[in-house]
Amino acid sequence: MNGRIVTTVYRKELLELVRDRRTVISMVVVPIVAMPLLFSVLNHFMSSNEKQADAESTTIAVSGPIAMPGLEAALKKAGFELKNAVDLRAAVSNKDAAAAIEETRSETGEPGIRIYNDDSRPASEKAGSKLHEAFDSLKDSQIRTALSAKGISEKVLEPFGVEDVDVAPQGTRGRKFLGGMLGYMVILLMFTGCMYPAVDMTAGEKERRTLEVLLASAAGRDEIVLGKILAASTAAFITATLNIFSIAISFQSGLMGQNLREVLEGTRLDASTVLLLLIAVLPTAITAAAVMITISSFAKSFKEGQSYLSPLIMLVVFPAVIGMMPGMEASPRLALLPVFNVSQLIKSIFAGDYTAAAFLVSFASNLVYAAVAFAIAVRIFQREDVLFRT
Repeated sequence: MNGRIVTTVYRKELLELVRDRRTVISMVVVPIVAMPLLFSVLNHFMSSNEKQADAESTTIAVSGPIAMPGLEAALKKAGFELKNAVDLRAAVSNKDAAAAIEETRSETGEPGIRIYNDDSRPASEKAGSKLHEAFDSLKDSQIRTALSAKGISEKVLEPFGVEDVDVAPQGTRGRKFLGGMLGYMVILLMFTGCMYPAVDMTAGEKERRTLEVLLASAAGRDEIVLGKILAASTAAFITATLNIFSIAISFQSGLMGQNLREVLEGTRLDASTVLLLLIAVLPTAITAAAVMITISSFAKSFKEGQSYLSPLIMLVVFPAVIGMMPGMEASPRLALLPVFNVSQLIKSIFAGDYTAAAFLVSFASNLVYAAVAFAIAVRIFQREDVLFRT
């Protein structure tokens, strides 16, 4: 294999990629714009939904005058607005009220309160939580009053104290959240950014009738394939790199908004973390390029190549989504699964709990997959019935 020929093919493919508007948009524009836009939209909806839920959660439906002593005062103190309704269940279901309360009596005549709420609505769920807090406060007040009347110290209510200590390093929760989301986004955009170059280098060249000229040159099939794979993987790697830096800039510049920044409190994105992320995704970028070039080689046109690769994008989404799920950890066996292992590795790098063994197993397995994909691509390019399919 001649390195100079491979470099020539590589430069030729890169030049054509830069000239293609669709490739530039998917490779550069989308990663730069997608993450800041995603965080801005997410922060906007989180803020607006939270404000709307707060405003709606204050309306409580009741069926009539409240008889329980101190209950109405406790509700008003908690900020609730009482609204009369004939059918309490319907009032909550129809969103006329965030929640509803009904005074009840047990078989022994003891008073009780029934709460109607809809956990599928944030406002109703928040109202139910606030109602429980108000009722607990009322219970505590009544118990303390009763104990004081009997001359019993209120300390009997709290015979001992309980203190929670979070042993996780500060920012671990935020890093895992961001790492899981970043792993999914990087993988998805990396494969998407690689799709157009891969199709253009194979089916696109068939349409333009330029593939025959390349095959008739002094370059061998393996050199042509390697040059194309390197160019396509460069596009995928640039997409991943821009995506990572876009998230870092969004995080550092405050585009995520106050809500997300509270979730990610204590999270830091330093140069070593970014470098490890880029190293981790490199073999996957090569694998993506080799697989896509292999599949799109069977297509006769650019449109047909896109239809071949679209299911692959959907197939890649599933392990990436599983990898971003909370509580999902990679075992040595799972570290051999493609896509899933790099998704888990990205999350572990952000969380700061990755091990050298896990990194090496995932990196080495992805290198093997890249080599196998390259060998298959070369074998496909040896078949005239594939390259000149009509």
